[in-house]
Amino acid sequence: MLYEGVILGFLTFVSYVMSFKHFPVKVKAFLINNFFITDIISVVFTYILLTNISKSLISVIASIVCGCLVNLTLYTYRTFFLPP
Repeated sequence: MLYEGVILGFLTFVSYVMSFKHFPVKVKAFLINNFFITDIISVVFTYILLTNISKSLISVIASIVCGCLVNLTLYTYRTFFLPP
């Protein structure tokens, strides 16, 4: 059950990254500059989407994994790629 949740969370994260490339510049800037709001949106949106598929612990684990990956990506981007 844990492995399925991790895989589903990772795949959801990859789909978020692919979708992020198509957002308007203002939306991208807002999401990058507001960590907390982006984390909340990613976890809640992932949970809502995945509970439509299965109402089990797998969707909760996938939401947590996806939220952690989004947070890690934003932190890495802010640390290494944005000017000080």
